[in-house]
Amino acid sequence: MNVTGVIKLMVLLLALQVLWLSCKKDDVNREPQATVITATGDISSKLNEFRQLLGAALNTTTGQTSGRREINWDGVPDQFALQSLPANFFNPTESGSQQSLQRGFVYQSSGDFRVSAAGFKEVNANAAAEFASFSGNKSFANVSSALWTTSFQVAGQLTAATVKGFGVVFTDVDAANTSSLEFFDVNDKSLGKFFAPVHDNSSPHSFLGVQFSNARISKVKIAHGNGALIAGGKDISDGGLNDLVVLDDFLYDEPLAKQ
Repeated sequence: MNVTGVIKLMVLLLALQVLWLSCKKDDVNREPQATVITATGDISSKLNEFRQLLGAALNTTTGQTSGRREINWDGVPDQFALQSLPANFFNPTESGSQQSLQRGFVYQSSGDFRVSAAGFKEVNANAAAEFASFSGNKSFANVSSALWTTSFQVAGQLTAATVKGFGVVFTDVDAANTSSLEFFDVNDKSLGKFFAPVHDNSSPHSFLGVQFSNARISKVKIAHGNGALIAGGKDISDGGLNDLVVLDDFLYDEPLAKQ
């Protein structure tokens, strides 16, 4: 091979190397980049850290494009301890709907979703002593299943939406790797499953929050424990077969229309 041929070959190899490195860089950039915040015991400081990550402003009206939303269940009427909470309770879109309830949060799965001020004694007296609320006096659970999915809409609209971060306060996580949040992007691809930590001896509460810098979340699969409350069994910490877990505060950034 003459000198010209060698130079051409070297240029070609260099170009291929640059192309390969570029592809590798794109692959890395496409990997979900997550900030994970967890806490046990006094979870307040980590909760506040996650709030700032989502957006400092707490939104209470529709038409927002930044800031965050929160659900703490305490304003839910007492009747929903005995009957299911509607799937769109926190995003009603009917004419005349209460704007403070329009928070862009809906259940995607079926189930018996309830709110209780008595540790869900209404459905399982055997486990009620395990469930102290975190904020206010009410907690939330799908009492018929410990695994379900939520999705998002633009606040006050039926328009499908996405968020970048979502966090939950869990109550009475006794077993590792049972309570979790699994996130999915707009193409229904999993962005990863993250587990809530086991609570420590000072408090029944655990916190798990995840925010993605380069991905949008279209839905979240939520696992709280590994048994249904309505089955009536005792919690694993009291000699039962399952880790029974309920939920309190939900936090997420303002849902934006799905692109």
